[in-house]
Amino acid sequence: MLVPQVNINPACDVKNTIVKATINGVPTAVSPSFFVPAGAPEGSVALRLTQLGLGLGNDGDNICITLSAKTPGANACTNLESLCQAPPGAALGTCVAALVDTTLRCCAINEVSPVRPPPRLTCGYIHPRPTATAIFPLTIERRRCNALGTRMINDALNQSSLVGAVMDDRVKPFYNCSNNVIRACWAFNSPADGAKLQAWAKEVVVKWHDYASGLDQSNLCRPWLSGYQLDVVIGGVGTFPDVPLGDINADFTQDAPADEANTVCGPDMSKVDYPKCICNTTVFATRFGVDPWIYMYPGRKRTTTLYCFTVLVVNASDPTSPCGRTDKLFKAEIWGDDKQRQKLKGIAVKPAGAKILTYRSPSWGGPTEQTIKVSQLNWTPQQAHGAQVCLELDSTTDINSFCLYNFAKTCWINFFDESLACCPLYPSNVDPNNPYLPASGR
Repeated sequence: MLVPQVNINPACDVKNTIVKATINGVPTAVSPSFFVPAGAPEGSVALRLTQLGLGLGNDGDNICITLSAKTPGANACTNLESLCQAPPGAALGTCVAALVDTTLRCCAINEVSPVRPPPRLTCGYIHPRPTATAIFPLTIERRRCNALGTRMINDALNQSSLVGAVMDDRVKPFYNCSNNVIRACWAFNSPADGAKLQAWAKEVVVKWHDYASGLDQSNLCRPWLSGYQLDVVIGGVGTFPDVPLGDINADFTQDAPADEANTVCGPDMSKVDYPKCICNTTVFATRFGVDPWIYMYPGRKRTTTLYCFTVLVVNASDPTSPCGRTDKLFKAEIWGDDKQRQKLKGIAVKPAGAKILTYRSPSWGGPTEQTIKVSQLNWTPQQAHGAQVCLELDSTTDINSFCLYNFAKTCWINFFDESLACCPLYPSNVDPNNPYLPASGR
């Protein structure tokens, strides 16, 4: 018969440690016991499991031990890291076990390492949440997902290295984007390693919020986030917003300064002194709206650039109202800087289905109206959806300085009905990362 014996860490307080054992799930008849091996070096202690009845027919049987303290708070050895005497060079928790036969002459020695628990993922989440003031539906583009996901992972890895937190080598950090949620995940080697980053987590959710929104570069959010709040959370792995607790936890709305925690992105509408006429400027008042992006193309000369709005047919907020029943886009007007009249070299329009742009001479309102007029469009919904209205600007200016009011490369455009009583006002902006589009089809 064979008797298992395990070398015990001399520092283990065996008097306060209770060991119970099972073989194939059945409690052993005799509890394991600590003893001092004969002839062993001073201070040596071993754990012995007797009367198991082990022999050649027990190949594959499982022997398990459970560790606990005799009294609550006792300095007992309740894990393998504190119980076992690891051999030189082996990781903590590695145990040296011998199977001794009843003659005490044969003792096969093996090293047994503890089974590592499955990785515990920690994840950061960024989610643009629409509020009542959101104008456009938002889709996170791949390049923004890449930029934010990479930033989140690099920040976590750099901080872990800085504070000596060990990462789980079984998990390669990763990120993904789904349902307008950017999720970046990594794993710590243990909860204790994760705890080293808890204070950092409460600070970094604010930094991620500002980086994603653009508030790290100015006091204004990125224009395409107008009407959105950014939720930024760190926790366990889950499907946002159901994020379980993780090794570290933080929430922007709880951990950010009070004056920033409930930030809703958008322009200060008290500064939007436009249009100069009296009409219904409410977004979605009519069926005519605009794409949130202004697209850039080469102008007719090397010294000019086209900045083009794309018209969209949308659902009117009240289709039965006088504005909601509008079925014709009569004209458009754009808020521009009167002082730069000479830098507007032309206006170009192209209804849906047309192959080329039609150019017009610049047309302005009165000297104080700050208004570029694009009159006599008379587009039906079929002609309007996908139509373009373009400004051709001299290269000595750009859309950011030409349009008012200086809100992150944003222009404001009205679409009027024939009665001129309905004129929904929309912002559209040039994305600084958008490619400069070729002149094909211009």
